[in-house]
Order: sequence, then C-alpha cells, then structure tokens
Amino acid sequence: MKYELTSSCGSDRLILIFAGWGMEPRVFAHLRHEGYDIAVVWDYRDFGIDWSVIDSYREICVIAWSLGVYAAAMTCHGIENRVTLRIAVNGTTTPVHDSLGIPEAVYEGTAATLDSRRLEKFFRRMCGDRDSYAHFSSCAPQRPVDELVDELNAIWPQPVLANPQVSGWDRAYIGRSDAIFPAVNQQRAWDAAGVPVTALDAPHYIDLQRIIDHAVIHKELAARRFGERRQSYEKHARVQRRIVEALDAAIRRNRIDEHLAVSGHAVLEIGCGTGLLTRCLLEYLKPEALHLWDIAPDAFTVPGATFRACDAELAITRTLPERFDAIVSASTVQWFNSPRRFMAECGRVLRPGGWLVLSAFARGNLEEVAQATGRSLPLLPAEEWKAMVPDGFEVIEFTCNTAELVFGSPIDVFRHLQLTGVNGLGSYSGAALRRAIDNYPMRLDGRYYLTYKPFILIARKKR
Repeated sequence: MKYELTSSCGSDRLILIFAGWGMEPRVFAHLRHEGYDIAVVWDYRDFGIDWSVIDSYREICVIAWSLGVYAAAMTCHGIENRVTLRIAVNGTTTPVHDSLGIPEAVYEGTAATLDSRRLEKFFRRMCGDRDSYAHFSSCAPQRPVDELVDELNAIWPQPVLANPQVSGWDRAYIGRSDAIFPAVNQQRAWDAAGVPVTALDAPHYIDLQRIIDHAVIHKELAARRFGERRQSYEKHARVQRRIVEALDAAIRRNRIDEHLAVSGHAVLEIGCGTGLLTRCLLEYLKPEALHLWDIAPDAFTVPGATFRACDAELAITRTLPERFDAIVSASTVQWFNSPRRFMAECGRVLRPGGWLVLSAFARGNLEEVAQATGRSLPLLPAEEWKAMVPDGFEVIEFTCNTAELVFGSPIDVFRHLQLTGVNGLGSYSGAALRRAIDNYPMRLDGRYYLTYKPFILIARKKR
C-alpha cells in the first residue's frame, strides 16, 4: 500500500482515508476538516505498509471507502491503539461475496475483461449521475489498467495465511443507489456484524466530505469554546446543572456514595470542567480518591486530587486494567469520536463490582439549532448507548429525559449557546448568523425553544 498526506494544518490528529479500488490521492485532495490532517492510503496490490509514517499522530480516525473497508480491516493492527473512530462507507469486510459484498461473478468478470473502455464504464456506474461523474472526472486517477487488474487479483481470492481482521467498526454508511456494492448486501453484512447503519441517497462515489463533517468531532474547538466561556458557564448552563443534580441523586439513591466512601477506592471523573459534579463527589469522597481528567488544562481541580489534562478518549485506552472503582462523567462523552470504544474501555479499566455513572446527550439534542444551521453532532439514540454497555455489566438505572428552554428570540438562543460554550461546532456570525436566525423555528405560541435530550446511565460490573 502507499500513503500520502493530502491536507495538513500541523495537527497531531489524523483522518486516514482508505481509498477504493483504482484510486489515487488526487481524488481526495479536496477533503478538509478543521483540527485534523488528512492522509490517503491506496494501491492494494499488496497490504504491506510502514506505519511509522504516522508516528507523530496521537489520534487517528479511519474513514474507509469501498474496497478500502477490507484493506483497513486487514492492515490497521499496527495503529489500533490510536484509532478512536472507524467508519465504513459503501463497502464491507467481505468484499467479494454473493450476499455480503460484490457478487463473485461480477468481481471476477471485471478482473478478467478490464480495459480502458470498461474502466470508463465502471467509473460512470460508480458515480451514478452526470454531475457526480463530472466532479469525479476533474480529479480522476491516472493509473494504468494492468496495475488495476493486479490490484483486483491481490484482493481476491483472499490469501490463506492472511492476518485476522480488525473489528470494532463504529458505523457504516450505505448509498441507496450504489451500483457497485449492492446496498442490500452491505446492509446484510453490517447487520450481521452488529454495526449501526446510516443510509444515504447516494451512489457508490459518495460525498466523503459530508460524512467527515458529520462524523468526526473537532475536539480542540469544543475545548476552546468551553474554555472561553468558563466564567459564564455555571450561571447559564441550567440544563447541565440539573443533570448534575440528577446524577448526584441517582448516586445516593443507589447507595453508590456509601460504596465509594470506603478507603482505598479510586474514582475517575471524565470532563471535570468547572467542577459542578466534582463538588458533589467531594461530599462523600476524600480528594485523594479522585482522579480528574479534562481536555482543558485549566479545568477545576482540588488540592489532593490527581488532575490530568488529556483527551480522555485516548487516555483511557492507555490505562491499566481494573484501575478504578468508579467512572463518572456528566455531559462530556457525547464529544468522543467513538462512544462504542469508550464504553468497552470502561469495562476494561473498572474493577469487579465497579460503577459506571454517566450522563450524555442523545440524538435530537439541540434539534432546533440543527434545523436552523444544518449542523449537528453525530449523536447516538439513547437506546444505542444502553446497548453499548459491555458484557459483564448489569444496568442498574437508565433514564431519558427532555428539557426545554424558552427564549424570546433566536438571538437569545444563540447568546445562550455562546455563554455556555455548548456551541462546540463552530461560531455563528455575519451572514451565517443571519441565516440561522431566519431559519430558527418558532412554536405556535410565538416563542423559541431549545431542546435538550439528556440521559443517565448507571451500570455495575459484575464480580
């Protein structure tokens, strides 16, 4: 395989694109995402690669398209400890299969008869319509046909001694009009693997920029937004304050406070922020029992507690097994690229009998802002969070709520977002702000609402 950096902003976070068959980096040179460098892996005539070329990156998000899904599954072992997000797009890990991938006769026929004319026909089918093909033609790969035949033959039949595949895909995106990988086969493959699917009205040649913008979290921007509004957060973050109160009540109701008060227990709080939840925990914990993690170096801490400025999604993967007796977090983990992997890591680092106590926001959160701006976090349905609780845990409590704030005007809504810093997706100013104000939905009572969708999850690891 080959590797090329196509977009660099000097970040230590990387979006790694596994290209489809026959592609080159120039096809993806237009892709950008603030806070991340972007690189492309391509040419699957062999699966050898020296991953030292990306040693400088502490976080890697894998976006694999078409046959690149299989290539990523076969080769990501060497970078697995830094991968936080794994997205499959119009492909499966069984690339040649009559019911789970490209039908065998179609694949073998392509490899046996490929020439420049048939390649052009393939690209047209891949793009689906004239506009998509025109865009692709402006950056189409220029690789020789015999090289592409070799690539097809290297992928199928699969070598007998191939490495086991990397699993743990976070989501699969399927183009409903995919004429290369039948959409029904993709759906069947990902259903069998237990991977959530998002269907898009798109051909095989899909808009990866749209997927990246929606799926990859700009963590540094979110941290900066919260940091800038640290002084005003507690006064204006009414919903978040109520969530902390509900978490504290749940901890006491389930007598977790009594359990954690035992000397020698270690409690990890993820996203200590301004200390709303931390101050509650200190009512029944000694400071030396607390380990506080936050992406912002100036987050709230207390003498005696162990504070670590870090990306918790990465830090937890490098934590020793059975390190903590409880992991608690309020209104933070929805900012992680892979909640699924985070939950699995919680299962690994909690001791038997340990508690997982967290709140986050589910799909539908700030839905009015999404309607007005066209931007939203890739939030999961609440039930999907519950389903991600690791094996070996008992769910003690799971509650979902809706909280609405009422404002007199859209300007008041965006001022609230600014004062709390929950607008971690970007800034609204000038023409963009005016459009958002014009598009903001008004209820029949003439007022403007902002809807929050929090949930609370409490689970205990079995002894």
